[in-house]
Amino acid sequence: MRRLLVLPLLLVASPALAQFPPPGIYECDDAAGTKLGTLSFLVAGDYQWDASGQTYVGQIASSGSNVEALSGPLAEAKWHGSFVTQMDQTMYVFDTASGQVICK
Repeated sequence: MRRLLVLPLLLVASPALAQFPPPGIYECDDAAGTKLGTLSFLVAGDYQWDASGQTYVGQIASSGSNVEALSGPLAEAKWHGSFVTQMDQTMYVFDTASGQVICK
């Protein structure tokens, strides 16, 4: 009988373990305010990066509010950072191989 109780508890708890950044389309600038491109977070950790007339795709990982690019051009440029959501507005701040990037 105890086994029957454990399975429902695991099923109820599982959705809380998988957290992804808020999906959406974000305009990204460098620390000086120069527009770099558009970052779209899709479902299940996929992203699309549109810059210089090109479109690139990859995957991200997240833990709480921390985000890190796992594949694609953002991983090659070592993008990692965090996000904050206030009043239904989300902003990402990334440290990259070429400096800080802010997406909002």
